[in-house]
Amino acid sequence: MIGQIRIFAEQQGRCLGRSAVSLPVLHRPLYALHRDHRHSVSTSSGCSRSKPAPVHKFEQYSPKVVEADWYDWWQRRGLFKPKPNTDQFSMLLPPPNVTGVLHIGHALTLSIQDAIARWNRMHGRSVNWVPGTDHAGISTQSVVEKQLMRKTRLTRHEVGREYFTDMVWEWKQKHGQKIMMQTRRIGASVDWDQEYFTMDDKHSQVVRDAFIQLFDDGMVYRDTRMVNWSCAVQSVISDIEAMETTRPETMLGDVALAVNSNDPRYKITPAHDENDYACAQRLKLPVVPVFLPDGTVVKAPQFAKFLGMTRWEVRRRVIHMLTASKAYKGNRDAEASVINRCSRSGDIIEPMLMPQWYVRCGEMAKRADQMVQTGEMRLIPGRQRVIWHNWMSGINDWCVSRQLWWGHRIPLYRVSWTDSRRKDVWVAAKSEQHAREKALLSLAASDSTAKADSCEISSVTQDEDVLDTWFSSGLLPLTVFKPEAAAAAGKPLSSVLETGQDILFFWVARMAMLCTYFVKVPPFSKVLLHPMVRDSQGRKMSKSLGNIIDPMDVIDGAVLGKLLATLQRGFLSRHELAVSDKEIRKLYPTGFQQFGTDALRLTLILYTQQTQQINMSLDNVKASYHFCNKLWNTFRFVQTHASQRGVLAGDSWSDGIAERLSVFDRGLLSRLHQMLREYQRAMKTYRLAAAAEAVRDFVQRDLCDRYIEICKLSLFGKQYATRQELWQQQQQQHASGCDMSIMEKVWEQPGLCGVVKHDAQAEAENEASIYTCSPPA
Repeated sequence: MIGQIRIFAEQQGRCLGRSAVSLPVLHRPLYALHRDHRHSVSTSSGCSRSKPAPVHKFEQYSPKVVEADWYDWWQRRGLFKPKPNTDQFSMLLPPPNVTGVLHIGHALTLSIQDAIARWNRMHGRSVNWVPGTDHAGISTQSVVEKQLMRKTRLTRHEVGREYFTDMVWEWKQKHGQKIMMQTRRIGASVDWDQEYFTMDDKHSQVVRDAFIQLFDDGMVYRDTRMVNWSCAVQSVISDIEAMETTRPETMLGDVALAVNSNDPRYKITPAHDENDYACAQRLKLPVVPVFLPDGTVVKAPQFAKFLGMTRWEVRRRVIHMLTASKAYKGNRDAEASVINRCSRSGDIIEPMLMPQWYVRCGEMAKRADQMVQTGEMRLIPGRQRVIWHNWMSGINDWCVSRQLWWGHRIPLYRVSWTDSRRKDVWVAAKSEQHAREKALLSLAASDSTAKADSCEISSVTQDEDVLDTWFSSGLLPLTVFKPEAAAAAGKPLSSVLETGQDILFFWVARMAMLCTYFVKVPPFSKVLLHPMVRDSQGRKMSKSLGNIIDPMDVIDGAVLGKLLATLQRGFLSRHELAVSDKEIRKLYPTGFQQFGTDALRLTLILYTQQTQQINMSLDNVKASYHFCNKLWNTFRFVQTHASQRGVLAGDSWSDGIAERLSVFDRGLLSRLHQMLREYQRAMKTYRLAAAAEAVRDFVQRDLCDRYIEICKLSLFGKQYATRQELWQQQQQQHASGCDMSIMEKVWEQPGLCGVVKHDAQAEAENEASIYTCSPPA
């Protein structure tokens, strides 16, 4: 963790004698202390790099200075790349959506996964951590549509599919670069050479081939069912994009009243309510659609009074008619029916009967459930096993078609025959020509009298819809890892997945079902789930509420004007903009202080002890910043006095150690070793908050507040140090060395990222970085 420790040590140009305890090694160029002008130097690896000229020291802790440039140095040394012929540890980074920039939830995931990755490197494993981004079909298309409307006052239908998709690709390129930059700023040690995008050529081929196989296996079918329809987006949406609310205007489609002696009366609207539709199916009631896909009233004689009206106009008219007839009972929440609102557009969702493509989930879900119940794929925390089982046991078939332009086009072709007596058929194929060939083979197999040549086909048309984004992202383990090797060995595709518990069933379950179907092994050995990050009041973070925390603002600092300007660049309505403006002025009247990456990551790691939800407060980030500042001052104190007294060039630890230990020395070593045990136990069980707390408490309470304060009594006011004083300095060096090597693995950051080790030991052990060192014993 502690980059400034390295800075002080290397600036002194001295060495600490070899220790009986193996510590991680430091051998890096000095550059973070000086920032007036730059010149080029060479690292020990021969790589030329830009290094600040030695002008002056920074006496105070400055995150901007301490954290700068380390990431580039790590990358140039190839420290993030997996090593061959060693124990493998693989991990998939949940892909952020290219809709915009990273939020605080992404920073939490990156911090947790990075701590896990670095800890495994420290234990000699070859870490394969794969980053990437998600095309996020409905989300990205919605935001680009808003941008198009703002700039040109045109809709996507007016500019056409080709032009619009080009716009989305341009958006993806721009924001994908921003996400990569932010990921680097947060210090994630991912292997960028393996970066993926869920619509790149490699993954697109996997998605296409997987869907074709599912269709050919009879796992995909077309059916007319009740779906969530967004009139604004003009597409089916998944449950995750739906929020609940209420409405009165579908009374036009009421066909029955349900009566029970113990309950009030319930009206039944089969065409616009899932439960009512199921009831109508049982009782053979008619289904009367009220609205068209664009949200206007169906053109039917019984709706003549409402012809051409939108849903909202119908609502007002129906309420007026009910009021006039004295039948309207008012807006009473206790009797309100629950409906959904689209989280992307804010539009009320219409439950509508529509033909869509579905994937059969029963058998896949059963296998995925068995994996968790038998421990093949372990969920952490364990209480999620019951929730997983309940959800998998009652799963419905998966609607995978979306009426969008941005996404993986469904590889299904409708084939029509010249003989009108033959029904059209749907064929899953890689291309139109492939579809023709498969259709003719199918015809020959089913009709021996048919010629089965190209003249039998009158037309071949590909389905206009795209696949659900979760289908695409559900196949990621098959793209980024080695499914054939894993299947042959009967092992999971990867070691660990860490993600938010809010997408356990939308993403993790999809991966579990699809991977077990295709390769018969789990996608992960373990799944770690963290709670959702909310604001300090427990509210979900939302742009419309103005309570979103941008991790870059926390790291770099942001004045109030910058926060308000960011709002103006968004796509909020006037009302939402006013609410957000007011909330930001209330919560952050002076903006954000510059806290740095170290403080943010430490705070997020400590927050993982909250199991239900994380209520994010900048007060805790400020406390972590003060801890980092204390750390800086502590090791500056240690290095200064150790250098003045020649400790760094003194005797080794192994020379007469027992007789030189005072009661205070023994006490510090005892607490150090106790902390090491606590740290290792916590990290092995993925209790990162406990590991971080153990290290933090040792630094603050044992090293700083007790031992160093005792040492000050013998240091100050004397011109020369006694032998005991020199020994105390070495004791501090040893304790701080072990301590910092651990903290690097708990919350590794771009700046505070090291342990005191010096040139002589680095050369002796031939180590380039703490990445390649063993953990403290």
